[in-house]
Amino acid sequence: MGNHSVVWWKDSLSILGLLQGILIWVLMAYLLNLEVAWISFACGGLIGFFLWLTALGYQKPQVAKMTLWGIFFNALLSIFSAYLAFS
Repeated sequence: MGNHSVVWWKDSLSILGLLQGILIWVLMAYLLNLEVAWISFACGGLIGFFLWLTALGYQKPQVAKMTLWGIFFNALLSIFSAYLAFS
């Protein structure tokens, strides 16, 4: 087994980890409402957490790192929606 690292933008699992929370937020904002999309963090955070654990279990640190970035971006988008909803 070779230990070769692929750049993150060529790794489909890294892309999935990065975009999962963002896509959940976008879908909720589009299908429901921008002000309601703040709740996407509950879903995106939980799904991201389990993707992160899976990446760690399979010893894929790059995927785990990109998943944490995806959770972070989902949190930022959710904070934006919460600001719109509650201000």
